[in-house]
Amino acid sequence: MAVEIVLRGKKGTNMFNKSYIKKAAAIAAVILAATALPVNMANADTQTTGSSVTGNNVTAGSVAENSGSTAAEYTEIRTASELVEAAKNVTGNYKLMTDIDMTGIEWTPWDFSGTFDGNGHSILNLSVKTVSKQTMMTYDGNRKEYETYGAGFFGMLKDAKVTGLNIYGARVEVTTTEPCFAAPIAGLADNSDISDCTIKDTYVSLTDSAKMWGTGGIAGFGSGNLDGITTDVTLVCVDTDAEVRDEQFMGGAYAAGFLNIRNCSITIDGYDSDHGYVHDGGLVGMYMVYPYELSQTYQGEVLNNKVKGMITFFEDNTDRRAYCQANMGEVMNWTYAYSGFTSDFKRNETYDYSVTLLPEMCSNPSYTDTVTEATAADFGYTTHTCSTCGYTYSDKYTIHEHKVDNYSVVKEATGTDKKDGIEAGTCSLCNQTVYREYAANVVSDDNAQAADNKVSDVNGKKESSSIVVIFVVIVVVIVAAIIITVVIMAQNNKRKRRHNRRRR
Repeated sequence: MAVEIVLRGKKGTNMFNKSYIKKAAAIAAVILAATALPVNMANADTQTTGSSVTGNNVTAGSVAENSGSTAAEYTEIRTASELVEAAKNVTGNYKLMTDIDMTGIEWTPWDFSGTFDGNGHSILNLSVKTVSKQTMMTYDGNRKEYETYGAGFFGMLKDAKVTGLNIYGARVEVTTTEPCFAAPIAGLADNSDISDCTIKDTYVSLTDSAKMWGTGGIAGFGSGNLDGITTDVTLVCVDTDAEVRDEQFMGGAYAAGFLNIRNCSITIDGYDSDHGYVHDGGLVGMYMVYPYELSQTYQGEVLNNKVKGMITFFEDNTDRRAYCQANMGEVMNWTYAYSGFTSDFKRNETYDYSVTLLPEMCSNPSYTDTVTEATAADFGYTTHTCSTCGYTYSDKYTIHEHKVDNYSVVKEATGTDKKDGIEAGTCSLCNQTVYREYAANVVSDDNAQAADNKVSDVNGKKESSSIVVIFVVIVVVIVAAIIITVVIMAQNNKRKRRHNRRRR
């Protein structure tokens, strides 16, 4: 409401009253201007800045910005769930962004034609109990063909490249009646390259009754290249059909085929119970170039490799071959360059065909467990030792110890029924990016304090806003009081003038 004050009297008196009003207005203006500063500051405090998330990439302040790749080059894999989703595709370019624990997931071998960059990271506790969906043609020493399945992290690689992938504590345990090859990285490899990988404390067991089958410490059967790989594996082959004279293969690098092998280090503990024809080698079970036309011109390389370990086997067959050597069990094509091989290998043949050969040397093993906790530099794991026969192995790997003070969202959760969101933070112990999954309605324990701080911050802002409101109310009251005082003074002055006129 506007109030107009009209003062009448002599010119001097009128000007005197107007000066009061001007002074009052000036004071009020100064006070109101002063109130604007804290109000604006309070408004500024309530503004927040954040990162905008697009697909897999955070566009502002993201810990993923220095990952060394872009979404255009690779699809990034940061969690076990994303790895499972990636394996639904038969082609593509993928990069592993962190170590992934596969505990509790039964892995279906991935049939793949593309590029998989492990980026120096590790897959822990892989469990494989099934074979690939696709098959590949394989050949025995007589060049007989078999439609064959694969088992491993990859079931079948075709024109693929795998690099920088580490596998710790994997267990590939397959029982089948079909031709099959099992190995930690790839059961089958067709013109594919595997390089710069580490395989440790991994167990590969194949129980089969087919006529063509085997196990390998890196790959099973195929062609391509193996470069700069270190593998420490236990390999087990169990033939369940004593009537069929099968073709069985076991090799510390691969079981059969003609992959080139360069600068690889093999530690093998092999156990082979076979009623057919054994082809075992610390490096390769059988080296054979296929098809026949290619074998006439192909020149391979087997360079600078070393083997340590033992293969214990029996060949229950009157037409015995019993191929088992430190390097290659049997060579069908001597068409490769060969140098720099060293070994500390034992060929251990047994003759009791009634006893299946296994790592456990007693019929009823009893294990005691020793847990090694993870540190910032090393994975944790559990070591099992049989108190009866002394056999020992390690598994149940755990991720490095990490300490992350703050996480930021790199993939928004879409629902509350599952953990489909991803957060990332930097570990203060190792300076690596750490990823974790979250659900929309879940606040994790180690983020509870951050959530509390956020609530406290919001409450503090509300309190500050309340103080500002009170301050403004007080100022308005003061301004109103000044105006009222000026009006009263003007009215009193008017009464004095009337009183003076009457006395005259």
